[in-house]
Amino acid sequence: MASTDSPFGGVKIALTVDDLFQWKGVPPIKGYEPASIVRCLTDAFAGHAVSGVYAFSNTAPIDDQRSLARVFDHWTERGHFTGNHTHNHASLNWLTPKAYIDDIERTQRLIAVWTAQAPVLYFRHCFDMWGDTLVKKEAVAAYLQRTGYAVAPISLWFYDAQFCVPYLRAMQCDDHEALSWLRKCFVETACKQLATQTAAARLMFGRDPAHIWLIHGTPIASDCIGEILDAFAARGVQFISLEEAMRDPMNQQQPLVTPLFRNQVQKWAETKGVVIEDTPPAILKRLDDVCPLPGMSGDQLFSSLLSTMATGAGAEVDLSKFRLDI
Repeated sequence: MASTDSPFGGVKIALTVDDLFQWKGVPPIKGYEPASIVRCLTDAFAGHAVSGVYAFSNTAPIDDQRSLARVFDHWTERGHFTGNHTHNHASLNWLTPKAYIDDIERTQRLIAVWTAQAPVLYFRHCFDMWGDTLVKKEAVAAYLQRTGYAVAPISLWFYDAQFCVPYLRAMQCDDHEALSWLRKCFVETACKQLATQTAAARLMFGRDPAHIWLIHGTPIASDCIGEILDAFAARGVQFISLEEAMRDPMNQQQPLVTPLFRNQVQKWAETKGVVIEDTPPAILKRLDDVCPLPGMSGDQLFSSLLSTMATGAGAEVDLSKFRLDI
C-alpha cells in the first residue's frame, strides 16, 4: 500500500463519519442495521483510544422510523458527538439558500438534544458542496455564523460511498469471493487516497496540515473500519480531535466556489494547479463489474437516491449533470 511517510512526522487526522443511517431509499441489509453499524464504528474507535468523533447524519430516514434516532444515544454514550448535516442531504447547488436553511433547521429540531452535548455546534455541507455560486455560499455562511454554527469541511476522502452498491449486490448474490475482494480494495483505496491527498497538501503548503477524514456509515465501512484504522496507525497517523483540525488555516477558508464534487485538498489543488495522483481512484471504474444485477448499477441506484434527496428538499434538478466521481 502507498506510504504516508513525511519529513515532518506523522500526519494528523480528525476522524468524522457521515450518514449513520445512510440515505433514504437504500435497500436494507439484514445484520447491518444502523445500530449494528454504529457499534462496529465505535468499537473500532475505542480500539485506538479515539473519542469525540463527530457524526454528521441526514435525518430523513427518521421520518419513516422514529426509533432510528436512538443511534445518537449510543453514539454519545460512547463519547462521540453529533453535528448537523441537513434533513434530506440535498446539495446546496440544487436549492435556494432559504430552502437549504429550512432543511438545516428541520434536522436541528430533531437532533438538538444531541448537538447540545457537543463542545462545538458543527455543520457539514452535503457532499461538501458549499454552493455553486458566491451568492448562495455567502447567504448560507451568514446564516450559519448568525446561529452559532462552525462549518466542518472534509479534507480527505476515498470515495467510500461508491463501494456500498457493489457490496449490496455481492451480498444479495451471496458471493463471498466478491465480498472479500471489495473489502480488500476498500482498505487499499483508503490507504492510497490518504497517501496521495496528504502528499498533495504537503506539496502545496510545505508542511503537513491537520486533516479532516471522512467515512460513511455503510455496511462495508462497518466491516473494514478496524482494519483501516490499524493501517493508518501503522503508517504513523496521529488521530486528533475535529476541534484541533479546525484550527489549521487550511480548513478555515474555502479556496474557491465550485459546482463540482471536491474536498478541501482538491479545492486548494485546483487553485494552485496541483494534480493529485489517482484521484478519483481508478478502482471506481471496476465496481459496476462486481455481481451485476438488473437495475442495480451504481449510477442507477445513486440516481434514485439523489432524486429522493432532491424531492424531499423541494428541488428540481437535472441529476444527469451531477457526478460523484469526478
